[in-house]
Amino acid sequence: MKCFMRAVLLGCSLLVSVTSWAQMAPLEAMNMAGLQRSLGQIIAKDYLMIGSDVKVDSAMRQRDESIALFEDHHQQLKDYAPNDEIRASLARVEAAWVDYKPLITAQPDKAQAPQVLAKAETLVKECQQMVDLFEKHNGDAASHSINRSGWNRVLTQRTAMFYMARAWGVTAPNLDADFKASVEEFGTIMRELQAAKAPNPEIAEALRKTDAKWQFASKAFASKDFVPTMVAVNADSMFRQLNEMTRLYAGLRTDSL
Repeated sequence: MKCFMRAVLLGCSLLVSVTSWAQMAPLEAMNMAGLQRSLGQIIAKDYLMIGSDVKVDSAMRQRDESIALFEDHHQQLKDYAPNDEIRASLARVEAAWVDYKPLITAQPDKAQAPQVLAKAETLVKECQQMVDLFEKHNGDAASHSINRSGWNRVLTQRTAMFYMARAWGVTAPNLDADFKASVEEFGTIMRELQAAKAPNPEIAEALRKTDAKWQFASKAFASKDFVPTMVAVNADSMFRQLNEMTRLYAGLRTDSL
């Protein structure tokens, strides 16, 4: 768990020098905005793990740390917001968060799990709109790569979230379809990133390692027996890998892509 949160914090650290501050700050803001999408899904996944008695202590720590990180990042993004459109989007994210937080900090209850999933969906959609606005404002290829590779960072937790709900026996609208769609989308984005020319050997290696972990996860997803502990561990491992890859994209000069 410490490694997981260290990866999150590393992905959001300001990897800039005095001379590159003006150029790097927008990409780091883009990365931080993108990570908000993941944190909302992580929290819902952890809620489901706690309720279904899967790695409970670790899930509780991860949930609490992710809540604190989401709120810290949200304030930093509000302070940074470069235009009124992004400020309005952040206000919508905040409203969705206010609705979400009481549910995910309560004692997990299977009867409440469908509502948790619904609120998590609202939050991730609002966060995605915010990320798209940051990409539009930055207007560079690096921001697009951060958005896309960062969405696969989300999908490591989104697929695990839906998997945990299914393993717990939660009855929610479109749960199986949402899980299947998330699995397929991860594969689509991986193929998209692999088809694009990797801008440096580090990103090429990160893509290779992520694909290997994804092949392993796909086998677990295809199994008739639920293996939630294995899925949770592999999801966090893939998250760390994709977090590092997205950080690498955030550290690139725009003209290097």
